Amino acid sequence: MRTVSLIPAVFALFLSTTASAQVWEEYVNRENFFQVNLPGEPTMTEVPYRTVKGTNLTARVFTAKADPSSITAGTYRVTVIDYSSAQGELGDAIEQARQTILAKGMVKYDDINNLDFHRSRRITVETPNSRILGEILISATNRLYVVEGETPLNVPPAAQFQASLQILNNDGVRIRERTEIAAPPNEIRPVGERANNEEATRVVAAVSGTWRNPAGGTCQATPRLVGPGSIAITNEVSPACSASGSSCVAGVITRTTSRLTTPLAVRGSSICSHRATRKPCFTRRAM
Repeated sequence: MRTVSLIPAVFALFLSTTASAQVWEEYVNRENFFQVNLPGEPTMTEVPYRTVKGTNLTARVFTAKADPSSITAGTYRVTVIDYSSAQGELGDAIEQARQTILAKGMVKYDDINNLDFHRSRRITVETPNSRILGEILISATNRLYVVEGETPLNVPPAAQFQASLQILNNDGVRIRERTEIAAPPNEIRPVGERANNEEATRVVAAVSGTWRNPAGGTCQATPRLVGPGSIAITNEVSPACSASGSSCVAGVITRTTSRLTTPLAVRGSSICSHRATRKPCFTRRAM
């Protein structure tokens, strides 16, 4: 019987897999003051850009495409527009770019956000064949950055690319200072004391009331604001809750911050470090 070696076949398969693989890398552009993760070196094109007030500017578009057969298949684009000669129009810059992205498909998400302490507009749009994740922000150098990751609907969204944008200073160092260029004065942004207080108020409203223990009985939650973005919750145990064998303790104060992501106190949670109980009492709201 003739023996056939599998080594050449395996080696050929390894070479073909390596050749088709696409390595993502950090792309740094000192001239345009940004860094972003891309599937290879992007191509740069310059196109005319006309503002809503008719000023003619130039947009630099950096585009990279991932392997269409890979899990990161798609087109990834960063557009940079220097508004230094039109600083009086910065108040319209994000909205103009936002409308351009929204017009591309069905809007799934559209809200003010924060990227690396920069006020931004975060958008998700879907077309019949693709999903577009966009991020728009203005830097302290009066530049508008528009990030767009367009991927097929059957691959994961380009969230990592969207969040990888970093704004650099003149020395090429990442800027992580609160930057809110041309922001409306009464806007509630996700970074700041006002936003924290708003979220704390929502948490208070969400957790107030009676909660039922799976083992029987109920507990009464009485939250209150005790400072900027800070909440105290008093657990008032009803006789039925005590009779059911619950280990909840009346009058225990649970302190948390406005970054609470769930109204339920869970065992081992950092938001429940002062809670004297082995089993959470706030399991679900009583009906």
